Amino acid sequence: MKKLFAALICGVLILFSGCAKNNEKIAPFDVHPPFYKIENAETGAVVYMLGSMHVGKPEAVYPREIYAALDECDTLAVEVDIQALEQDAAASAEAIAVLQCPPGTTVKDYMGEDYNSVIAKFKKKRLYNRAYEGYIPALWSSLWSSQAAEDCGYDGDFGTDLVMLFYAKSHGKRVEEIETAKEQYQRKAEVSSELQMLMLNDTLALSKDETKAQFDMLYNAWREGDINALKALAEEEETNLPEALRDEYESYYDAMYTARQRKMADYIEEKLQGGRKTFVVVGALHYAAPPSIIDNLNADEIEVQVISYN
Repeated sequence: MKKLFAALICGVLILFSGCAKNNEKIAPFDVHPPFYKIENAETGAVVYMLGSMHVGKPEAVYPREIYAALDECDTLAVEVDIQALEQDAAASAEAIAVLQCPPGTTVKDYMGEDYNSVIAKFKKKRLYNRAYEGYIPALWSSLWSSQAAEDCGYDGDFGTDLVMLFYAKSHGKRVEEIETAKEQYQRKAEVSSELQMLMLNDTLALSKDETKAQFDMLYNAWREGDINALKALAEEEETNLPEALRDEYESYYDAMYTARQRKMADYIEEKLQGGRKTFVVVGALHYAAPPSIIDNLNADEIEVQVISYN
């Protein structure tokens, strides 16, 4: 299960129209995501770091400590400003374009003998759109995972990123992006067709109960701020991986985690030199998957405080 639903807490979900919302009503409940603080006594800078889930539940109640910290800060930093991206058609089109099939090809060239079975599953789920034929399997995986999240009661409109973005913008905070959607999609586009299809087929093979169990496992670990559980999920071996794809898979892991976490740590260290207060929200797995953001900061002799909730 190592990375099947990593996008839920580690990258931008590809959201699309037509998702059926789950209208099940649940009583409000508290969430206590991973939350950290760094102070630089010399510059006066403070950086808060919150671990996010890119999908959520409307009933989730974030602790007052999170909002109090955001109130202190003049800047909210996110992986990608999803709210702005959704409102900017040109930027969205430019980002998603990196997932288009090369000229003269369609997704059938990637899927090969799996094409008919995949199309049948998408049609049965009422997810099929002929326009998708022009996009690589990585997009199809994200579309399926997005709908699966909805089916399991999770809603992209209530992911941590959007909750914090709405709050920050309504309170006059500046918003900065640590990376771009185009960069995130590009990493998926660079994966071979073989590995893309392995990930897609693994995702499609899960039953509804198995899918919900995975979502719930990730969400509950995040909800409890259980960084050890998140780390265990990040380090879980991918048992279905053929030997021929192992090296490429490790390269993919390095691109999705190792390199990005170093970049995020660099961003945080830069903010610590500026003397201002910044609130950073990135996927929770980035604080868990080794070498995590915390690992990188500790290696640079930066002390990270864990914020406890009352």
